[in-house]
Amino acid sequence: MAATAAPAGNPAGAPAPYHRIRLQPISGSLGAIVHGVDLRQPLDAETYAELKRAFLEQLVLFFRDQDITPDQQVAFGRNFGELHIHPFIPSLKDHKEIIVLKAKSGEEENLRLANAWHEDLSYTNDPPLAAILRSVNPPSRGGDTMWVNLYRAYETLSPKMQAIVEGLSAWHDVTHTYRRQELQMPGGPERYAATFKKAPPVLHPLVQVHPETGRKLLYVSELTTTHIEGLKARESDALLQFLFRHIDWKELHCRFYWEKNSIAMWDNRCTAHYAVGDYTEPREMHRVTVLGKVLN
Repeated sequence: MAATAAPAGNPAGAPAPYHRIRLQPISGSLGAIVHGVDLRQPLDAETYAELKRAFLEQLVLFFRDQDITPDQQVAFGRNFGELHIHPFIPSLKDHKEIIVLKAKSGEEENLRLANAWHEDLSYTNDPPLAAILRSVNPPSRGGDTMWVNLYRAYETLSPKMQAIVEGLSAWHDVTHTYRRQELQMPGGPERYAATFKKAPPVLHPLVQVHPETGRKLLYVSELTTTHIEGLKARESDALLQFLFRHIDWKELHCRFYWEKNSIAMWDNRCTAHYAVGDYTEPREMHRVTVLGKVLN
């Protein structure tokens, strides 16, 4: 039976029906659970086309009960483009395309690139277009992930504020994620300098246009956005703090509870995400990241 879902990323008109998949939206802003796909199997052309359309409409797609191998996760990611090799996060043995996100608990989380709103690799000149995250060992409770719709973040600003931010660009710097304690540890300053050399700060417009939908979006990261070009420090700090509070507006979000073998695939060009560190048990996730401007 054909199924439709209210489009989060495309507000114009009624959505066309789906025939190969069924979508279960999980919030009013973005995100849907996909039913009817077995990711252990290669995607046929019709299913791939519907997944691609759902991805652009919903911004985040979720899959439950997908007991896939690392090879199958890599193969699924390659449907959408070339895969990224992360410059800092360790990869899975024999699978350099899969990074391992592992922590003993939320309090002992040692991954600096978490627990705040961010787009993956915004501190690079060409941030990736998508990420595919699989839950390998989730905690029994807590450890959810949230996403924010950056289209709606822009669209819910007043016209006057839109006009202000459209003419501005902001710097993104991965070393902004370093904690003071890390810098004070033996070798901390040297690691900081090596990171800065490997990934120097980059400048991105605060308002961007999605290359496939043509919609404007607000591009800002709590983790890596340091300051706005051309503004005085106090002006930059005040505007960035306003924008950080704005993307934290709950009506712009969806939240996903992880189970073993759950998968999330999100559009890194028009969403930011937040890993909630409220868990007290080990948590392990495996991620592949899709490069490029547009989907294959």
